[in-house]
Amino acid sequence: MTINTPQSENVLNDSQKSELLILKDRFNSSLLDIMNSSGKYNASLDLLNVWPETNNLPELYNQLTELKECLDSFRPLNSSMVKNLNKELDIKYTYESNCIEGNSLTLGETDQVINTGLTIGGKPLVDHLEAINHQEAIQYIRELAKDEIELSEREIKNVHSLILKGIQDEHKGQYRKQPVFVMQQDGSKHEFPQPYILPKLMEDFFLFFNENKNTLHPVEMAAHLHQKLVNIHPFIDGNGRTSRLVMNLYLFQHGYPVTVIDSEMSKRKEYYTVLSNYRGVISGGDSKPFQLFVAQKAKESLIEQLNFFSQDGTDEGKVKGYQFFKKVESLLKN
Repeated sequence: MTINTPQSENVLNDSQKSELLILKDRFNSSLLDIMNSSGKYNASLDLLNVWPETNNLPELYNQLTELKECLDSFRPLNSSMVKNLNKELDIKYTYESNCIEGNSLTLGETDQVINTGLTIGGKPLVDHLEAINHQEAIQYIRELAKDEIELSEREIKNVHSLILKGIQDEHKGQYRKQPVFVMQQDGSKHEFPQPYILPKLMEDFFLFFNENKNTLHPVEMAAHLHQKLVNIHPFIDGNGRTSRLVMNLYLFQHGYPVTVIDSEMSKRKEYYTVLSNYRGVISGGDSKPFQLFVAQKAKESLIEQLNFFSQDGTDEGKVKGYQFFKKVESLLKN
């Protein structure tokens, strides 16, 4: 279920409604105190005081479940706020995901290409197409989640088709027919599975998905999907972007916000390092570092969303968020 999918109202009794009004007044007073002390016109609570940093995966998954339940207490989310936030996040996601793969457009240029249709002087045409295609792919996975269409081989190929549209049309949505490799940071060459074994590996991919989708935490499964798909490397190009989109499709389907992996060089190196710890499509490997990496990114996204939607000052917003405000009550001004 996507971030902008309406859900049934959270029903409160009269006592809870009265308590919510008091909690919100305390929340607003707390933010005002933060603004006065910082000299800035915006503020947010430090939610890490309630959900502290941890490298313990079971504890982190419990935190994610709590954070997501708090976000659910604001549903149906304010549609205007959702529209504005998604517009900003989708541009950022497109920029970061493309930048990881070497796209030269800046964040501002990515925004300009997508929202105005103008070209950037001195930048390759393919960089423009990658921005437009990725933005279209985000909208596609949002629609899949909204329509409750389950992940399938067909949908993975459809996402990949959007990524390579107008760039490598002869390869879009098609499993590769040739071997591929990447040069790693230490100068060694890593070869991905040979083409003849790809159908069997993708069959195993979906066997794992279908056998575990009802038992694994959604964020854990999303990380597995990304990690397994990028290590199978079924396509000639666009595997990284497609894998990150598949990860976010699964997150959207379970009510989680978009999870963006940073392209800044140190963060990019961390991402590649934890991915390289697992080459487990055939020989096995340690998946825990990447599980932790994705879970921490998902937590960042949930905290960002909670800080945003908790400041909904509309009449409809006045009766939302009871579970969140109760959880953060210890942070509120008396």
